[in-house]
Amino acid sequence: MRKTTAGAAAIASALIASLTVASGGPATATTAADSAAAHHTASTKGLTQTSLPVLIDPAADLSYHPDQSNESWYVTAHVTAGGHRYGFLAHYLNSSFGEQGGAISRVSIVNEDTGWYTKSEIPLPAGTGLSDKQGVDIRTDNITWTGDAKEMRLRAKVPEGTIDVTLRPHGSTLYNMGTGYFPMFGDAKYSNYEYALPTVDTSGTLTLGGHTEKVRGQSWVDRQWGPLPDLATGRASWSWMNLNLSNGDKVSIWNQQYDGKKNNFATILKPDGTQTLTEATLTPDQSTLWTSPTTGKSYPTRWKVTIPGEDAKLNVTVYAKDQELTVPSPSYEGSAAVTGTYDHRPVTGNTYIELTNGQ
Repeated sequence: MRKTTAGAAAIASALIASLTVASGGPATATTAADSAAAHHTASTKGLTQTSLPVLIDPAADLSYHPDQSNESWYVTAHVTAGGHRYGFLAHYLNSSFGEQGGAISRVSIVNEDTGWYTKSEIPLPAGTGLSDKQGVDIRTDNITWTGDAKEMRLRAKVPEGTIDVTLRPHGSTLYNMGTGYFPMFGDAKYSNYEYALPTVDTSGTLTLGGHTEKVRGQSWVDRQWGPLPDLATGRASWSWMNLNLSNGDKVSIWNQQYDGKKNNFATILKPDGTQTLTEATLTPDQSTLWTSPTTGKSYPTRWKVTIPGEDAKLNVTVYAKDQELTVPSPSYEGSAAVTGTYDHRPVTGNTYIELTNGQ
Protein backbone atom coordinates (compact mmCIF):
# COMPACT_ATOMS: atom_id res chain seq x y z
CA MET A 1 0.00 0.00 0.00
CA ARG A 2 1.03 3.58 -0.62
CA LYS A 3 2.45 5.40 2.39
CA THR A 4 0.34 8.38 3.39
CA THR A 5 2.33 11.48 4.36
CA ALA A 6 0.58 14.60 5.62
CA GLY A 7 3.34 16.81 4.28
CA ALA A 8 3.25 15.45 0.72
CA ALA A 9 1.74 18.60 -0.77
CA ALA A 10 4.22 20.80 1.10
CA ILE A 11 7.14 18.67 -0.11
CA ALA A 12 5.97 18.90 -3.73
CA SER A 13 5.39 22.64 -3.45
CA ALA A 14 8.90 23.13 -2.09
CA LEU A 15 10.35 21.08 -4.92
CA ILE A 16 8.42 23.01 -7.56
CA ALA A 17 9.52 26.28 -5.97
CA SER A 18 13.11 25.08 -5.94
CA LEU A 19 13.11 24.83 -9.71
CA THR A 20 12.39 28.55 -9.96
CA VAL A 21 14.82 29.54 -7.21
CA ALA A 22 17.58 27.51 -8.84
CA SER A 23 17.19 29.36 -12.16
CA GLY A 24 17.35 26.15 -14.12
CA GLY A 25 19.71 24.28 -11.82
CA PRO A 26 18.64 20.71 -11.03
CA ALA A 27 17.54 19.33 -7.69
CA THR A 28 19.28 16.02 -7.07
CA ALA A 29 18.03 13.04 -5.08
CA THR A 30 20.15 10.04 -4.14
CA THR A 31 18.09 6.85 -4.06
CA ALA A 32 18.45 3.53 -2.27
CA ALA A 33 16.74 1.70 -5.12
CA ASP A 34 13.42 -0.08 -4.69
CA SER A 35 13.10 0.54 -0.95
CA ALA A 36 9.94 2.26 0.28
CA ALA A 37 11.78 3.18 3.46
CA ALA A 38 14.60 4.87 1.53
CA HIS A 39 15.18 8.60 1.82
CA HIS A 40 16.24 11.07 -0.83
CA THR A 41 18.50 14.07 -0.36
CA ALA A 42 17.59 17.05 -2.53
CA SER A 43 19.92 19.91 -3.28
CA THR A 44 20.08 22.70 -5.82
CA LYS A 45 22.01 25.89 -6.36
CA GLY A 46 21.23 28.34 -3.56
CA LEU A 47 19.30 25.78 -1.46
CA THR A 48 20.25 23.66 1.51
CA GLN A 49 19.88 19.90 1.50
CA THR A 50 16.46 18.54 2.47
CA SER A 51 15.56 14.98 3.47
CA LEU A 52 12.68 13.72 1.33
CA PRO A 53 10.68 10.55 2.08
CA VAL A 54 9.73 8.15 -0.69
CA LEU A 55 5.93 8.17 -0.67
CA ILE A 56 5.25 4.97 -2.60
CA ASP A 57 6.27 1.31 -2.48
CA PRO A 58 7.22 0.06 -5.97
CA ALA A 59 6.34 -3.55 -5.17
CA ALA A 60 3.14 -3.09 -3.15
CA ASP A 61 1.80 -0.26 -5.30
CA LEU A 62 1.62 -2.40 -8.42
CA SER A 63 -1.61 -3.66 -6.84
CA TYR A 64 -5.08 -2.26 -7.46
CA HIS A 65 -6.13 0.62 -5.17
CA PRO A 66 -9.95 0.44 -5.04
CA ASP A 67 -10.14 3.79 -3.23
CA GLN A 68 -8.48 5.73 -6.07
CA SER A 69 -10.55 7.62 -8.65
CA ASN A 70 -8.04 7.10 -11.47
CA GLU A 71 -5.48 4.32 -11.84
CA SER A 72 -3.14 3.56 -14.71
CA TRP A 73 -0.88 0.61 -15.54
CA TYR A 74 1.19 1.46 -18.61
CA VAL A 75 3.98 -0.36 -20.40
CA THR A 76 5.83 0.74 -23.53
CA ALA A 77 8.55 -1.24 -25.27
CA HIS A 78 11.13 -0.97 -28.00
CA VAL A 79 12.11 -4.44 -29.23
CA THR A 80 13.45 -6.35 -32.21
CA ALA A 81 11.62 -9.24 -33.89
CA GLY A 82 12.27 -10.93 -37.24
CA GLY A 83 14.87 -8.37 -38.25
CA HIS A 84 12.57 -5.39 -37.60
CA ARG A 85 12.31 -2.86 -34.78
CA TYR A 86 8.90 -2.60 -33.11
CA GLY A 87 7.34 -0.41 -30.48
CA PHE A 88 4.40 -1.66 -28.49
CA LEU A 89 2.13 -0.30 -25.79
CA ALA A 90 -0.28 -1.91 -23.33
CA HIS A 91 -2.36 0.38 -21.12
CA TYR A 92 -5.16 -0.22 -18.64
CA LEU A 93 -6.87 2.86 -17.20
CA ASN A 94 -9.57 2.73 -14.53
CA SER A 95 -11.19 6.17 -14.47
CA SER A 96 -13.83 8.26 -12.74
CA PHE A 97 -14.59 10.23 -15.92
CA GLY A 98 -18.21 10.33 -17.00
CA GLU A 99 -21.32 9.80 -14.91
CA GLN A 100 -20.36 6.37 -13.62
CA GLY A 101 -16.74 6.13 -14.67
CA GLY A 102 -15.25 3.34 -16.71
CA ALA A 103 -12.11 1.59 -17.82
CA ILE A 104 -10.19 1.21 -21.05
CA SER A 105 -7.89 -1.60 -22.11
CA ARG A 106 -5.75 -0.74 -25.12
CA VAL A 107 -2.83 -2.15 -27.07
CA SER A 108 -0.85 -0.78 -30.01
CA ILE A 109 2.05 -2.02 -32.14
CA VAL A 110 4.15 -0.04 -34.61
CA ASN A 111 6.86 -1.30 -36.94
CA GLU A 112 9.49 1.37 -36.36
CA ASP A 113 11.19 0.53 -39.70
CA THR A 114 8.17 0.55 -42.04
CA GLY A 115 5.62 2.67 -40.13
CA TRP A 116 2.99 -0.10 -40.11
CA TYR A 117 0.62 0.35 -37.15
CA THR A 118 -2.24 -1.47 -35.49
CA LYS A 119 -4.25 -1.15 -32.30
CA SER A 120 -6.98 -2.59 -30.10
CA GLU A 121 -9.12 -0.45 -27.77
CA ILE A 122 -11.83 -1.80 -25.50
CA PRO A 123 -14.10 0.36 -23.29
CA LEU A 124 -15.17 -1.43 -20.12
CA PRO A 125 -17.27 -0.88 -16.99
CA ALA A 126 -15.17 0.51 -14.12
CA GLY A 127 -12.95 -2.08 -12.44
CA THR A 128 -13.48 -4.76 -15.08
CA GLY A 129 -10.55 -7.16 -15.20
CA LEU A 130 -8.97 -6.03 -11.93
CA SER A 131 -8.56 -8.11 -8.78
CA ASP A 132 -7.39 -7.69 -5.20
CA LYS A 133 -4.38 -9.96 -5.72
CA GLN A 134 -0.97 -8.61 -4.80
CA GLY A 135 1.05 -7.29 -7.71
CA VAL A 136 -0.37 -6.49 -11.11
CA ASP A 137 -3.35 -8.67 -12.09
CA ILE A 138 -5.22 -7.39 -15.16
CA ARG A 139 -7.36 -9.68 -17.32
CA THR A 140 -9.36 -8.30 -20.24
CA ASP A 141 -10.12 -9.48 -23.77
CA ASN A 142 -6.96 -7.86 -25.13
CA ILE A 143 -4.60 -7.72 -22.09
CA THR A 144 -3.52 -10.36 -19.60
CA TRP A 145 -0.87 -8.81 -17.37
CA THR A 146 0.19 -10.56 -14.16
CA GLY A 147 3.17 -10.69 -11.82
CA ASP A 148 5.20 -8.58 -9.43
CA ALA A 149 8.08 -6.10 -9.42
CA LYS A 150 10.56 -8.94 -10.03
CA GLU A 151 8.85 -10.61 -13.00
CA MET A 152 5.67 -10.04 -15.00
CA ARG A 153 3.97 -11.82 -17.86
CA LEU A 154 2.16 -9.81 -20.51
CA ARG A 155 -0.05 -11.19 -23.26
CA ALA A 156 -1.58 -8.45 -25.41
CA LYS A 157 -3.75 -8.86 -28.49
CA VAL A 158 -4.38 -6.81 -31.62
CA PRO A 159 -6.53 -7.86 -34.61
CA GLU A 160 -3.47 -9.19 -36.48
CA GLY A 161 -1.91 -11.18 -33.65
CA THR A 162 -0.42 -11.31 -30.17
CA ILE A 163 2.47 -10.05 -28.06
CA ASP A 164 3.50 -12.65 -25.47
CA VAL A 165 6.44 -11.52 -23.33
CA THR A 166 8.09 -11.83 -19.95
CA LEU A 167 9.07 -8.57 -18.26
CA ARG A 168 12.00 -8.64 -15.82
CA PRO A 169 12.70 -5.26 -14.14
CA HIS A 170 16.18 -4.51 -12.85
CA GLY A 171 18.12 -1.50 -11.68
CA SER A 172 16.64 1.49 -9.89
CA THR A 173 13.08 2.77 -9.66
CA LEU A 174 12.30 6.25 -11.02
CA TYR A 175 10.19 8.22 -8.52
CA ASN A 176 8.48 11.13 -10.23
CA MET A 177 9.50 14.42 -8.62
CA GLY A 178 11.95 12.42 -6.48
CA THR A 179 9.33 11.12 -4.07
CA GLY A 180 6.69 9.45 -6.26
CA TYR A 181 4.21 12.24 -5.47
CA PHE A 182 3.32 15.36 -7.43
CA PRO A 183 0.28 17.63 -7.86
CA MET A 184 -0.96 17.50 -11.45
CA PHE A 185 -1.12 21.02 -12.94
CA GLY A 186 0.60 22.24 -9.76
CA ASP A 187 -2.71 21.90 -7.89
CA ALA A 188 -2.87 19.79 -4.71
CA LYS A 189 -6.51 19.04 -5.57
CA TYR A 190 -5.08 16.67 -8.18
CA SER A 191 -2.59 14.85 -5.97
CA ASN A 192 -1.03 12.09 -8.04
CA TYR A 193 1.44 9.32 -7.37
CA GLU A 194 3.67 7.97 -10.12
CA TYR A 195 6.76 5.83 -10.43
CA ALA A 196 8.44 3.82 -13.16
CA LEU A 197 10.39 0.64 -13.57
CA PRO A 198 12.28 2.07 -16.56
CA THR A 199 14.73 -0.75 -17.24
CA VAL A 200 12.84 -3.95 -17.96
CA ASP A 201 14.37 -6.82 -19.93
CA THR A 202 11.72 -8.03 -22.36
CA SER A 203 11.68 -11.38 -24.14
CA GLY A 204 9.09 -13.67 -25.72
CA THR A 205 7.26 -13.77 -29.03
CA LEU A 206 5.39 -11.52 -31.44
CA THR A 207 2.84 -13.22 -33.69
CA LEU A 208 1.45 -11.25 -36.64
CA GLY A 209 -0.56 -12.75 -39.49
CA GLY A 210 0.09 -16.25 -38.17
CA HIS A 211 3.87 -15.79 -38.27
CA THR A 212 5.75 -15.90 -34.95
CA GLU A 213 9.11 -14.27 -34.23
CA LYS A 214 11.22 -14.13 -31.09
CA VAL A 215 11.22 -10.75 -29.31
CA ARG A 216 14.04 -9.10 -27.38
CA GLY A 217 14.38 -5.58 -26.08
CA GLN A 218 13.55 -3.19 -23.27
CA SER A 219 10.32 -1.95 -21.71
CA TRP A 220 9.33 0.90 -19.40
CA VAL A 221 6.59 0.09 -16.85
CA ASP A 222 4.80 3.18 -15.52
CA ARG A 223 2.33 3.20 -12.63
CA GLN A 224 0.18 6.23 -11.74
CA TRP A 225 -2.91 6.94 -9.64
CA GLY A 226 -4.77 9.96 -8.30
CA PRO A 227 -7.61 12.36 -9.20
CA LEU A 228 -7.72 14.14 -12.55
CA PRO A 229 -10.08 16.65 -14.12
CA ASP A 230 -12.39 15.51 -16.93
CA LEU A 231 -10.29 15.95 -20.07
CA ALA A 232 -13.45 16.11 -22.20
CA THR A 233 -13.99 19.70 -21.02
CA GLY A 234 -10.86 20.78 -22.91
CA ARG A 235 -9.58 22.82 -19.94
CA ALA A 236 -6.76 20.41 -19.11
CA SER A 237 -4.10 18.82 -21.27
CA TRP A 238 -0.63 17.38 -21.02
CA SER A 239 2.37 16.15 -22.98
CA TRP A 240 4.50 13.39 -21.46
CA MET A 241 7.62 11.54 -22.59
CA ASN A 242 9.66 8.66 -21.18
CA LEU A 243 13.13 9.09 -22.65
CA ASN A 244 15.55 6.14 -22.80
CA LEU A 245 18.93 7.63 -23.70
CA SER A 246 22.14 6.03 -24.95
CA ASN A 247 24.11 7.53 -22.05
CA GLY A 248 22.00 5.43 -19.66
CA ASP A 249 19.78 8.24 -18.34
CA LYS A 250 16.02 7.59 -18.02
CA VAL A 251 13.87 10.74 -18.11
CA SER A 252 10.19 11.26 -17.30
CA ILE A 253 9.05 14.66 -18.62
CA TRP A 254 5.71 16.32 -17.86
CA ASN A 255 4.36 19.44 -19.56
CA GLN A 256 0.93 20.08 -18.00
CA GLN A 257 -1.62 22.83 -18.69
CA TYR A 258 -4.86 23.73 -16.91
CA ASP A 259 -6.77 26.87 -17.91
CA GLY A 260 -3.56 28.20 -19.44
CA LYS A 261 -1.46 27.63 -16.30
CA LYS A 262 1.62 25.51 -16.99
CA ASN A 263 3.47 23.03 -14.77
CA ASN A 264 6.58 21.52 -16.37
CA PHE A 265 9.31 19.34 -14.89
CA ALA A 266 11.58 16.38 -15.58
CA THR A 267 12.67 13.58 -13.27
CA ILE A 268 15.96 12.02 -14.35
CA LEU A 269 17.28 8.66 -13.20
CA LYS A 270 21.05 8.30 -13.61
CA PRO A 271 22.73 4.91 -14.17
CA ASP A 272 24.13 5.02 -10.60
CA GLY A 273 20.63 5.46 -9.10
CA THR A 274 20.93 9.22 -8.52
CA GLN A 275 17.73 11.09 -9.35
CA THR A 276 17.55 14.69 -10.55
CA LEU A 277 14.55 17.01 -10.62
CA THR A 278 14.86 19.87 -13.08
CA GLU A 279 13.02 22.07 -15.56
CA ALA A 280 12.19 20.76 -19.05
CA THR A 281 10.30 22.02 -22.05
CA LEU A 282 8.62 20.14 -24.89
CA THR A 283 8.17 22.41 -27.91
CA PRO A 284 6.09 20.93 -30.74
CA ASP A 285 7.05 21.64 -34.34
CA GLN A 286 3.76 23.00 -35.65
CA SER A 287 4.94 22.56 -39.25
CA THR A 288 4.78 18.78 -38.76
CA LEU A 289 1.11 18.51 -37.71
CA TRP A 290 -0.69 15.33 -38.70
CA THR A 291 -4.48 15.49 -38.84
CA SER A 292 -6.39 12.33 -37.99
CA PRO A 293 -8.87 11.30 -40.69
CA THR A 294 -10.88 9.57 -37.95
CA THR A 295 -11.33 12.38 -35.40
CA GLY A 296 -10.10 15.51 -37.17
CA LYS A 297 -7.67 16.17 -34.29
CA SER A 298 -4.20 17.43 -35.18
CA TYR A 299 -1.01 16.29 -33.48
CA PRO A 300 2.62 17.38 -33.94
CA THR A 301 4.98 14.62 -35.01
CA ARG A 302 8.27 16.30 -34.05
CA TRP A 303 9.37 18.13 -30.89
CA LYS A 304 12.32 20.03 -29.49
CA VAL A 305 13.11 18.97 -25.92
CA THR A 306 15.28 21.20 -23.74
CA ILE A 307 16.53 20.35 -20.25
CA PRO A 308 18.66 23.33 -19.18
CA GLY A 309 19.96 21.66 -16.02
CA GLU A 310 21.51 18.90 -18.16
CA ASP A 311 22.49 21.14 -21.10
CA ALA A 312 20.24 18.92 -23.21
CA LYS A 313 18.89 19.84 -26.63
CA LEU A 314 16.99 16.92 -28.12
CA ASN A 315 14.94 16.21 -31.24
CA VAL A 316 12.03 13.76 -31.00
CA THR A 317 10.46 12.34 -34.19
CA VAL A 318 7.70 9.73 -34.34
CA TYR A 319 8.29 6.52 -36.27
CA ALA A 320 4.78 6.70 -37.79
CA LYS A 321 2.37 9.62 -37.91
CA ASP A 322 -0.83 7.63 -37.37
CA GLN A 323 -0.56 6.50 -33.74
CA GLU A 324 -3.81 8.00 -32.44
CA LEU A 325 -6.01 6.27 -29.90
CA THR A 326 -9.68 7.24 -29.66
CA VAL A 327 -11.14 5.53 -26.55
CA PRO A 328 -12.48 7.12 -24.38
CA SER A 329 -11.44 10.35 -26.15
CA PRO A 330 -8.79 11.15 -28.79
CA SER A 331 -5.17 11.06 -27.61
CA TYR A 332 -1.80 10.28 -29.11
CA GLU A 333 0.53 7.52 -27.91
CA GLY A 334 3.45 7.54 -30.31
CA SER A 335 6.71 5.62 -30.43
CA ALA A 336 9.50 8.01 -31.39
CA ALA A 337 13.25 8.34 -31.97
CA VAL A 338 15.50 10.72 -30.01
CA THR A 339 18.65 12.46 -31.26
CA GLY A 340 20.62 15.49 -30.14
CA THR A 341 23.07 16.52 -27.44
CA TYR A 342 23.06 15.95 -23.68
CA ASP A 343 25.68 17.47 -21.42
CA HIS A 344 27.24 18.76 -24.67
CA ARG A 345 27.72 15.20 -25.98
CA PRO A 346 25.88 13.44 -28.83
CA VAL A 347 23.08 11.17 -27.65
CA THR A 348 20.42 8.95 -29.20
CA GLY A 349 17.47 7.06 -27.76
CA ASN A 350 13.77 6.33 -28.00
CA THR A 351 10.58 7.30 -26.24
CA TYR A 352 6.80 7.24 -26.27
CA ILE A 353 5.04 10.59 -26.43
CA GLU A 354 1.60 10.89 -24.85
CA LEU A 355 -0.55 13.88 -25.90
CA THR A 356 -4.05 14.72 -24.72
CA ASN A 357 -6.48 17.11 -26.43
CA GLY A 358 -4.26 17.40 -29.48
CA GLN A 359 -1.50 19.14 -27.54
